[in-house]
Amino acid sequence: MSNFNNGSGTVGGGSGGGGADGNENNNNTVSGAGSGAPTPSDASLLTSLKQSRSPPPDRATRFMAAPLSAPTDPKRPRPRPSASRVLHLGLPPGALASRILTVGDPARAALLASHLTPRPQDKGRLFIHSSSRGFTTYTGLFLSTPISIISFGMGSQMIDFLVRESRDVAPPGPIIIISYGSAGGLKPTVPVGTCVIISQSVNITRNSDHWTSGKGTPYNISLPVPANPRLTSHIYSQVKQSSPCVLGESATTCSFYSSQARTDGNFDDRNTTLISQIQKKANPTSMEMESFHLLDLARSTRGQNRIASGSAVVVVANRVTGEVVEGRKLAEVEGRVGVALLRAVCGVDLGEIWEGEDLNDGESDESA
Repeated sequence: MSNFNNGSGTVGGGSGGGGADGNENNNNTVSGAGSGAPTPSDASLLTSLKQSRSPPPDRATRFMAAPLSAPTDPKRPRPRPSASRVLHLGLPPGALASRILTVGDPARAALLASHLTPRPQDKGRLFIHSSSRGFTTYTGLFLSTPISIISFGMGSQMIDFLVRESRDVAPPGPIIIISYGSAGGLKPTVPVGTCVIISQSVNITRNSDHWTSGKGTPYNISLPVPANPRLTSHIYSQVKQSSPCVLGESATTCSFYSSQARTDGNFDDRNTTLISQIQKKANPTSMEMESFHLLDLARSTRGQNRIASGSAVVVVANRVTGEVVEGRKLAEVEGRVGVALLRAVCGVDLGEIWEGEDLNDGESDESA
């Protein structure tokens, strides 16, 4: 495997050199992580995160020009040219581990990455890459186990890029992806600062046809999609050792505003009774913007390259009681839960997750 740190910049100075693909290198590395590693407040780290470069034009061109229905062999993984980077993450093959923890906030990703140490092939420097599309990736070791941490921003589109492109450049074989974020609470019995381990999620989407035709309801509420049960059980057992946590259902929304029932006189959102409608059809403990899409994509993977997914959120505001978590408490909880999730991701046996399942099942395309 190529050494992706070769010629790359380092935090605190240096500029990118020749990359693994023969074009300008868009990797950055940070030295000394895991032992006196930089914190999210370091100006040098923030500068490094801004040093983004676009992926090589040849890769972008292939993605943009791909036919709508390209012929594929379902029994073979999608080709991954060794010299190419995926379009939005900007990563080449080998940059990711089989265990991935995703967060929305780049500062949270940097904080979690401070617990990692470099992989042997990275020659003493933690792999870090910031893409031009808003993704920041760290890959290193936690308790001697390879793991990647990716910050992605917010929303389902970013999750789609992350999951599909991570699967493309991650090592062949099954992988796990766990999402870690913040959420609104929907139950008065679950106080702010509680971590909710997502057992399943429903999807709340704005029904634009309702505004066009006047028919139907303003918002659609999907059936639930489950998280991987074995992975979820493992996450819960790890997090509860250090922080208050509950198992619960999530309501994932297409918007932070309209589909989360925030009202704005400037817009005709028709959402004043939305939360009560959601609670009649589902039993959500929390509300956020990504879990459903991660779980839905993971269950759609097939064959030897399947993804097991799970999700954890910290309740920062309770939409029922109006309670909001205090900043210092939130920082403490986020830190404890973050370390617990690192232990969960690196401690789970990948074989046990799919024990008893046929990974060759579901490899063929759906019948005509």
